[in-house]
Amino acid sequence: MGLTDMYTDGTYFKKNPTWDTADSPWKAGLISSIIKKNKIEVSEIADVGCGAGAVLLELEKLHPSVKKFTGYDISPDAIKLAAARTSEKTGFYQADFINHTDTGKKELLLVIDVLEHVEDYYGFARQLNAKGDYFVFHIPLDLSCRTLLKPHVLLQQRESVGHLHYFSRDMIFWLLKDTGYHLLDWHYTKPMGDILPATNSWQGIKKTGRNIFFRLSKRLSDKLWGGYSMLILAKRNDG
Repeated sequence: MGLTDMYTDGTYFKKNPTWDTADSPWKAGLISSIIKKNKIEVSEIADVGCGAGAVLLELEKLHPSVKKFTGYDISPDAIKLAAARTSEKTGFYQADFINHTDTGKKELLLVIDVLEHVEDYYGFARQLNAKGDYFVFHIPLDLSCRTLLKPHVLLQQRESVGHLHYFSRDMIFWLLKDTGYHLLDWHYTKPMGDILPATNSWQGIKKTGRNIFFRLSKRLSDKLWGGYSMLILAKRNDG
């Protein structure tokens, strides 16, 4: 049994029936902001590991000048959800993007919360590099002092949402450099728990403390408490 079979045999869908579509407007907003900030203009955007497809539909609203949006995912459950969102500009395919013969080279590839799910993430990143001009990655930073002291938190990430690998900021920099990417821009993103209203007083205290610490030192907050992610704009390193 392969480590990624959970996405094709229905296991992941049973645990995550919405495929986290509630986060899609937030993720699309992050992607749009880094594209616009760096003045990246493209006619096509492809999403590798698109899940239920909601991020692409949100981007279609935010970038009306883009002519085509295409999503790829290996999960039949995800593509079944995505198919209901197909529009004139946006289509979805159940396919392994790396090995799919019809993908071709794309102007902008989205790799949003995907690398941590891929068994051979180095090989995946290296092969992906030849298939795009620009890339937007969103990668969770699961490794921190907190999670090293409480490994059950990492186990929970593995069992509930299928994280096979756990990254720190430096590990991501090394990975992308080693596999031929040139970073154009990046920044931390907060976990939803630090953004959404607290549901109880203890959660409110923790949220306030984390946000204060994050304002004082993003790097130290990442190292100590974790739970953040990195949003990265990159291009192929042709040098």
